[in-house]
Amino acid sequence: MKICPTCGATVPQEAKQCPECGSELPVENKEWYKNLTPTEVFLLILGSIMLMIAVVAL
Repeated sequence: MKICPTCGATVPQEAKQCPECGSELPVENKEWYKNLTPTEVFLLILGSIMLMIAVVAL
């Protein structure tokens, strides 16, 4: 369940607009990785490598 940002009503997950007030609901961006900057990609890869090293060191 989602919450309407305008009126605070509980809204079904698949709804595109609030049944209570009729306002448009924000669309969730499921492809978040497409908006990453090169620096963020580098840090994500570096963090993953460091995590793998830590797990292997145990």
